[in-house]
Amino acid sequence: MKQLLLISHNDFRITFREPLLKGLLFFPLIALAIVKLLVPYLSELYPVIEPYHPVILMWACMQSATMFGFINGFLFLEEKDENVFSALRVAPISAGIFVLLRLAAGVMISIIVNLMLLMYGDLVAIPFEKALLLAIQYSLIAPLLALLTATFARNKMEGLAQFKIFNLVLNLPILRYFLDYSALEGFAIIPTYWSFRSVEAIAYGGNFWLFYTVGLAVYGVVLFVLARVFERRVF
Repeated sequence: MKQLLLISHNDFRITFREPLLKGLLFFPLIALAIVKLLVPYLSELYPVIEPYHPVILMWACMQSATMFGFINGFLFLEEKDENVFSALRVAPISAGIFVLLRLAAGVMISIIVNLMLLMYGDLVAIPFEKALLLAIQYSLIAPLLALLTATFARNKMEGLAQFKIFNLVLNLPILRYFLDYSALEGFAIIPTYWSFRSVEAIAYGGNFWLFYTVGLAVYGVVLFVLARVFERRVF
C-alpha cells in the first residue's frame, strides 16, 4: 500500500505539471454532466435520442476510462524517454510491480467514476451489483490503452497519434447499434464489444452473465499478452 501511495503521488505530481494531462482529469466530471444533465434535456427536445440512452452511457463509461489510459500511457512514454525503466532493473521494486501499481491507481479511480455514471446517470436502470461489475470491466480499458501506447510508441509524439488510432478501434463495436450488418459482430475480438453487449443485455434484454463473463476472459487474454509484449520490448 505504501508503494502504491508513493507511485500515485508521483504520478499526480507529474500529471498536474503537464497542462494537457491536468485538463484530462476533469473529463470524467464533464462526462457525468453530459449524461446527467445534457442528454435528458436533449431527449426532451428530440425524443428520437431516448432509445440510444444505453449507447450514450456505454460511450461515457468508455471515454472516462480512456482518459486514465492516456495519462498512464503518457507517463510510461515520458519515463521511456528518460530511461527510467533501465534504472528499475536495479531498483528495490521490481519492474512488474511498478507497472502493476501504476496501472492499479488508474483502474481504481476509473471504477469510481464509472460507478457514478452507471448509478447516477439515470439513463439506464442498473442494479448496484451489476453496475459495480460493469464499472470494473469498463475500467480495464485504462490499462489496455496504457499498455498499447507504451508498448508500440517510441516517444510521446508517436504515442499521441497511436492513442487516437487505438481509441478509434476500441470504439468500433458501437457501430453495430447504428448499422444493421451482421459482419459487425466480427468486432467480438475487440474487448469493448463485450462491455457494450453487457449494458445492452440490461437495457434491451439478453444474457448479461454470458456477455460479462466472456468479456472478462477476452480482457484477461489481451491484457496478459500485452503485458508480456510490453515486458520484452521495454525492459
